[in-house]
Amino acid sequence: MSQAFPRGLRRPSWPALAWLGVLVIALVLGVVLAGNSDAGNTDVRTATDLPASSSGPLPGRVSPLWAVDAAVDDQQSVASGTVITSNEHGVRGLDPLTGDERWHYLRPNATMCDLTVLVDVVVAIFKTTGRCNEAVALEAGTGVRRWYRNVDFSDELSMLGSGTAALAATPGGIAVLDAVGNSIRWRYNPPQGCELSSIGIGISGVVVLERCTTGTTWLAEFELESGDQQWRVAPPPGDVTVLGADGVVSLLVGQQLIILSARDGSLVSTMTTAAESDESAATMSAGPPGGQGVPLVYLAGQLYAIEPAGGAQLWSVAATGLPANGDSAVVVPEAGAFVTRNLVTGEEIARSPIGDASGSQEGGLEGLVRVELAGSVLIAVTQNGLVSYG
Repeated sequence: MSQAFPRGLRRPSWPALAWLGVLVIALVLGVVLAGNSDAGNTDVRTATDLPASSSGPLPGRVSPLWAVDAAVDDQQSVASGTVITSNEHGVRGLDPLTGDERWHYLRPNATMCDLTVLVDVVVAIFKTTGRCNEAVALEAGTGVRRWYRNVDFSDELSMLGSGTAALAATPGGIAVLDAVGNSIRWRYNPPQGCELSSIGIGISGVVVLERCTTGTTWLAEFELESGDQQWRVAPPPGDVTVLGADGVVSLLVGQQLIILSARDGSLVSTMTTAAESDESAATMSAGPPGGQGVPLVYLAGQLYAIEPAGGAQLWSVAATGLPANGDSAVVVPEAGAFVTRNLVTGEEIARSPIGDASGSQEGGLEGLVRVELAGSVLIAVTQNGLVSYG
């Protein structure tokens, strides 16, 4: 028996039915993809422009403007004139003068594995399953999404960054993501029976310490853009920690700060420090963008400036954390003051004593990690949160 259709209605043609089927499939796929991406379960607020910049030197005396507790946001940095903070579900961009929120990217259904803040972009990796499976890049000044992609990393993930490279590291290997596009530039996985016990990144590349069950240990450097191995050498004897690769390769071996050539891994200098561990150690390359920077190493209450070509010590000074970078000077946190020093000589240029909100003198900042500049506002990152000074 043939089917009857109501009068006035045409039987759909096969092409029409085919297009209808395609539409249904597309809708179903869209729902599935939305559920597996950041689109459907993300609270997003973006800023229309960059924050107003406040240029000029630091005031003669600085006092707290506002603060964020680490219990609220546990990671802090500065990029594109914006204070970047994060917690387990997302990232916020704050105005450096007021602390007001300018943008946010929050994932209530996901947990952040880690993030890294580069010059003008924030790269964060989240997990919605048992593994770290989603990566996103956000414009640091506005929170506008630059890209999103799926990844597949262990939940032991930690992130580092330099230039336009965001490094995702686990003991089983590393992957370098391009912060400009959404590609993975390169990967490195150690041979079977080996793992990466220490990793450093900087303008010179990525340096890894590779330990194997056979008892062999190697120190290797990879080019930041391509991942090409530059050299592989036996590390110095002892308990080695890679601190950084900013112009030179800096290692902590016991209480020795050892400087290697970034060109071939050869030993260039050794300095005895008071370090009992690498807990507070940090490195950076200071100087104007695009120029040859001066490597700085902060270790056990002392800041060391290293000559990039020969590895000799240029100067050192007692400090309470890693300094803020300027074009030809650095702002060093010292006891009770932020001191602007010449980058090459270490000579004091200006001193800004630290006062509390009432103007009385403060002795220092407890648990200080580093300071960063946002215009003429100084952001002090501590173990307990951050404080904005101006």
